[in-house]
Amino acid sequence: MMKRACAAAVAMAMAGATTLSAETCGGNYKVRPGDSLSAIADTHYRDASQWTVIYRNNRDKIPSPDKIRVGQTYRLPCIAGMPVGLPGGTQIDPVNPAAATVSPERVQQARIEATARQARGVDVRLLAADDFRPFTNRLLMSSGLITDLVNRAFVATDKVGLHKFYWVNDRTVHLDPMLKEGMADLAFPWKKPDCEGAAATTDLCTDYVYSEPMFEMLVVLFTAKGSGVTYSGEGDLAGLRVCSPLGFNAAGRGGLGGGYLVQAGARLQQPPSSEECFARLVDGSVDAVAMNEFTGRVVLKDMGLAERVELQLSRPLAIEGLHVVAHKANPRAAELIAAFDEGLGVLRDSGDYLTVLDKHMSSIWAGL
Repeated sequence: MMKRACAAAVAMAMAGATTLSAETCGGNYKVRPGDSLSAIADTHYRDASQWTVIYRNNRDKIPSPDKIRVGQTYRLPCIAGMPVGLPGGTQIDPVNPAAATVSPERVQQARIEATARQARGVDVRLLAADDFRPFTNRLLMSSGLITDLVNRAFVATDKVGLHKFYWVNDRTVHLDPMLKEGMADLAFPWKKPDCEGAAATTDLCTDYVYSEPMFEMLVVLFTAKGSGVTYSGEGDLAGLRVCSPLGFNAAGRGGLGGGYLVQAGARLQQPPSSEECFARLVDGSVDAVAMNEFTGRVVLKDMGLAERVELQLSRPLAIEGLHVVAHKANPRAAELIAAFDEGLGVLRDSGDYLTVLDKHMSSIWAGL
């Protein structure tokens, strides 16, 4: 009898030990000093890009991705068997460690959907280039103002799954063939031509879907100091040698589309880079450079030419909006643009849009 009692006690102890040591998946994480969402994701999912999952699952506590507070507790869903060992996690079946017993009371539908999206992989492939400072460049804060807005807009909507950025610095291939042939889903930032005017029948109007504008800026002429070249109206463009890099064509309001400079009589040059345009300006190969004010100022500062060039600010060439664009050959084009517009609307309504704008513009002007 004594042996049977001991055996039973040992069996119960072993069973208890098994229960206590059973591994869990997901759970609650308490924010520590120095944490960020990407750092938490990198530690617990081994993938910093999974910060979007943490944000989506805790939006009731996180007003903005860069506004997390020490001491807050966030729910980390179980994704591909990670994270393990957090308090409040769901027990993993020891027979099938990849499967966790999900309690309907504790796991919201949004978490289930997020896990399903992760299993499918990246849902939206976003295409950008480094050559459009201060709006897109991987070396800038949050990869630039527009990249930051695009990222936050997709995080703010639950209409799509994971998104990923791809950087291809040859902008001439972005729309055709990369978007056209499905190598990427969306590209940014691009200008929307005047699709109610002369450009209405061009490929840029008939074949593409554009988002709401994310940001508007002035396109101006940059001229060499002392050159005597001025711009006060369309007549001043006749015969003027104007340089505008490929992918930077003016496409603003009032009919100022991509062909505006040529239609006005300017002799247009289009090298691949902004730097080449300004090099031609200072060596006298062109009379003016047409570009948005911010990109032009940044490039001139980097080239050490700011004191040799002036901006014709009395009359801008155009007011350009920057958009996300999809090709209609993509069956999800309208869906993805609508999802982005929804996320952008959430940012505007919450005040996050102005916060992001102020942060980046302060940095941009400080750098100039």
